[in-house]
Amino acid sequence: MTMENEKRPYVVCHMVSSLDGRIDGDFFGLPGMAPVWRANREIRAKYGCTAVINGTATAAQIWADGLRDPKTLPQSGAKWARFDYAADPYAARYAVAVDPEGRLRWSGNTVERNGEVFHVIEVLTESVPDAVLTRLRELGISYIFAGQEKLNLPLMLEKLRALFGIERAMLTGGGATNWAFLAAGCIDEISVIVAPLADGGRDTATLFDRSAFDPAFAPDFVPVSLELLGTETLPGDALWLRYTVRP
Repeated sequence: MTMENEKRPYVVCHMVSSLDGRIDGDFFGLPGMAPVWRANREIRAKYGCTAVINGTATAAQIWADGLRDPKTLPQSGAKWARFDYAADPYAARYAVAVDPEGRLRWSGNTVERNGEVFHVIEVLTESVPDAVLTRLRELGISYIFAGQEKLNLPLMLEKLRALFGIERAMLTGGGATNWAFLAAGCIDEISVIVAPLADGGRDTATLFDRSAFDPAFAPDFVPVSLELLGTETLPGDALWLRYTVRP
């Protein structure tokens, strides 16, 4: 049984993977994946999440205009106190980018996916240069601080609920970010669509990946036990697995 948390959003880690746990690769574009992607859109809608959370690398691929070195930003001379900045606290949907060093390059404060518009929230550490904050404010991008040098994920989630009213959020990778949330006790439910494919690659991302661990996160490296919530066969011979995290 899943339980809501009054202090933070209910977090669902929802991913599509190959049978061998890969969440990236050429197999995603195969014609046989079409019914799987249709089922994926329907399942995402069922959860009713108003925010999608991604790590830096994934956000750079699907939302932002890539990555940049924060030191290359023009120095405006402005000094910013490390206070959270809610540029749009009443948006219908949010794209939350976990970007501790402020490396993502943005051209605006919203992104669009599948016909839906999301207001961008950057999750930073207090060690980011002032130039990063200047640029985000110029673009009207919201940002919150969750730690001085290492991210405090529970604090991040509490701020997302308190400042933006986010009650349900969907975590969609990458593997290092998924693992950090899981190890920190910040995932309430895991939802995985297992596609009827095997990738076999060694260089592609996996569902949970502590080998690609970002030092800005600091959870304990211990296995996490799960409890099965349900299984369902989907069109295209895919399987939908749902788990909750054991206390």
